[in-house]
Amino acid sequence: MGVWTEFASITEELDEVVHQPVNEKNRTAVIEEIETLLNKRAAILEQLSDPSQEEKPLLKEVQKRDLKINQKLEFLFEGLKRDMRNAKKQKASKQRYVNPYQSVSGYDGMYLDHKK
Repeated sequence: MGVWTEFASITEELDEVVHQPVNEKNRTAVIEEIETLLNKRAAILEQLSDPSQEEKPLLKEVQKRDLKINQKLEFLFEGLKRDMRNAKKQKASKQRYVNPYQSVSGYDGMYLDHKK
């Protein structure tokens, strides 16, 4: 198997993994699988040379898939960031509910005489 063929097959596998439905239960497994495939692609990317004439159509297909993969990865990343922000907000809301007087200043209601 040629290097370009192997690169194209990994790209195709990555495309399938990225486009499967992701929810909170399988998110970790999907991200780990994406990460391993991206690491494989990075290792093969260093070995790639200029494509021959018969490998050029393969290169065009890889480029098309790469655009779709990048768009989907951005979408997944935005969803992950949104979920992290929501978790942080929920944590802060819970803390305010448990201890509502935490943010009250220590000088509240205290008389300070400035005339000395």
